[in-house]
Amino acid sequence: MPFNHSSGPPRLFLLGLDGSPLPLLERLMKAGDLPNLARVFEGGSAVEMNSSLPDVSAVAWTSINTGKNPGKHGIYGFYDRRPGTDSIEVMTARHVRARTIWELASDAGRRAVAVNVPLSFPPQQINGVVISDFLAPDVKKAVYPPSVLPKLEAMGYRIDTDPRVARQSLDAFIEDFKVTADRRAEAVEWLMDTEQWGVFMVVFMETDRLHHFMWRYMEEDDPTYAPMFIDAYRQIDRLAGHIIGKLREDDELIILSDHGFTSLYKEVYLNVWLEQEGYLSFMPGKDRDLETIDPHSRAYSLDPGRVYINLAGRMPNGSVPESAYDGLVQELEGRLRELTDPETGVPLVEQVYQADEIYSGPQRNRAPDLLLMPPDGYDIKGTFDASTFTGTGPLVGMHKYDNATLFVRGHTLTTEHASVRDVLPTACRLSGLECPPDVDGRVVVAG
Repeated sequence: MPFNHSSGPPRLFLLGLDGSPLPLLERLMKAGDLPNLARVFEGGSAVEMNSSLPDVSAVAWTSINTGKNPGKHGIYGFYDRRPGTDSIEVMTARHVRARTIWELASDAGRRAVAVNVPLSFPPQQINGVVISDFLAPDVKKAVYPPSVLPKLEAMGYRIDTDPRVARQSLDAFIEDFKVTADRRAEAVEWLMDTEQWGVFMVVFMETDRLHHFMWRYMEEDDPTYAPMFIDAYRQIDRLAGHIIGKLREDDELIILSDHGFTSLYKEVYLNVWLEQEGYLSFMPGKDRDLETIDPHSRAYSLDPGRVYINLAGRMPNGSVPESAYDGLVQELEGRLRELTDPETGVPLVEQVYQADEIYSGPQRNRAPDLLLMPPDGYDIKGTFDASTFTGTGPLVGMHKYDNATLFVRGHTLTTEHASVRDVLPTACRLSGLECPPDVDGRVVVAG
């Protein structure tokens, strides 16, 4: 049985369903496909939530976990340019420059558990348990403390569903999805029973994988894959019901996602356009990547929709002098706003942000110079080796900025539209933790 409350502050459980839009959850609840979540939602308040800029999971979950914008926590994507070099590095927990909710709880002397939260690898050594996300190469390297590992191995715990399976067979992917989700829920329930936790957070990345590979089929009511999509959500609902059933009535509960989702019809390979327009070139006879960009290049792009000026002093082979920076940024912003699909004439860019419009803090120097946000249906990629401006791949779903989920049990939310940055200060209020003074979000529960 779960540990009972002491007379101390309330326990807080955060249940993350990666990429699950509130409109989808509400529609499935109304249709009777999510009976457990429907019952829970009757006892609280839910609103749509804006994601991060860019709306990629590494950035969004870090903003959720810290309450801060990337200019303070330092994460702008799953990978980034290594400062002062022309090489790429994968972002990990070591790059996060702010305290997460589980670290704040640990700092306050409360036992915390974090399971499968993006950018929790390598696992932080906290007062509690961390089981890292898909960046971990295997379970052995994903766990702190090591004493937890034998139990996870015995139950066959999996770090993540395998995207390679989905690229080969959606039927096999669904089976992989179910096993991975089952094992994750089993681990969560075991830890709920055996750990005297004060803050517990788990993220089911499985929903994000499902959306990327099957969302459009669900929206178009594909006779084969739409029912499989709905059945996968029924399983998530069953697992959520088991987990939530272990909570006490006076435990605080947040159910949330980091971004929404929509159908994907075309990918946009921005570096192709930059090359065609003379802003970017590569050294001949070499594989195309950041390290082989010709020193005379003026700009390049990284996922998702991040544009960087090849500024002198920032990269070893930077060609754009400081005196030309502002003019080039303005030129690119104007031209990028006018991009259209060459086949249909549909605008490809809904918004262009300059860095200072959306980022602030000591990690602002890592920010892209421009960030492009596309309309639904178009995903802007930073691929270096594409040969066409637009194209299609195996993914049929893409992230959406403005319809993520925020639900809080037993409380009234004080806003009609929250931000991912609001989660940390709200979680601190609910759990009695002291909130860092420099968060960018606000408390969004009454009282």
